[in-house]
Amino acid sequence: MLMNEVCKKCCLTKKAVMYYMEQGLVSPAIQENGYRDFSQEDVMRLQKISVLRNLGLSVAEIQKFLSHQEENVLNEIVQKKALEVTVLQEKQQLIEELDKTGDWQEIQKKLLGLQKKQSILERLRTTFPGYYGNYICVHFAPYLNEPVLTKKQQEAFDTILSFLDNVSFQIPKDLQEEYQEFTITVDNNAMKKFSDSFRSAVYDMETYLEENKKVIEDYMKYTQTAEYKETSAFRMMQSLRQFQNESGYQDIFIPAMCQLSNSYREYYEALQKANEVFLRRYPDGQNRLLNDKKDK
Repeated sequence: MLMNEVCKKCCLTKKAVMYYMEQGLVSPAIQENGYRDFSQEDVMRLQKISVLRNLGLSVAEIQKFLSHQEENVLNEIVQKKALEVTVLQEKQQLIEELDKTGDWQEIQKKLLGLQKKQSILERLRTTFPGYYGNYICVHFAPYLNEPVLTKKQQEAFDTILSFLDNVSFQIPKDLQEEYQEFTITVDNNAMKKFSDSFRSAVYDMETYLEENKKVIEDYMKYTQTAEYKETSAFRMMQSLRQFQNESGYQDIFIPAMCQLSNSYREYYEALQKANEVFLRRYPDGQNRLLNDKKDK
């Protein structure tokens, strides 16, 4: 089945279908003439995607559902959405109560109870304002849109809060300002598209490396130039590597994140496998990391 017919059958635009292909949600065959040939299975998959997107599910949630095809996945999403609605309703009630009573202490007490129902992302964003919180939220947002429900999750969340509150994460003032400007000016949809594309690459690194071979090799050559080592990107990377090496990031933060969020644990495991694939193709990549550390 060709693209135009698929779009009509699934109530999707061409751009939407192309986007879902980019995210690895559907992979139609390509005919000799270059046209994509969607199988009946592809069409059924796109119909499911269309329904789930219109029900408000994120691409990450749809990926999880299509990967597992288990009833409990949808059930988990149903519970999460119901909880989000409940939290919004309770916040509205607290605003109305504050307007009537003006009792700030009582509202604060009730908010502490409500926080347990908020997503991890909301709680972190509230707890750590400024560029520090922005950094955490931008990099981990796709895996934190769920509440803390179990004792183990709460323990992991407390570990993360303690780690983030006590660790020293210092980057030069000018880089802080650049990063804040970046998070303010860059379109959220563009950021999400980049994040989704990166996750898709992680889950299919072989294909990504093959399709982007020249770009990757050109970039790796560029990272060895004096010009690159004068850029903000290089300086930021050096700061992050130093932070990760010296702070307990790998020993404390990452294990806690894996315990806190099932979706992050799955992503982290996929990331380790993707890194192995990358280093098999470009073994010099590891040497360059070591050289960068020596340069610090």
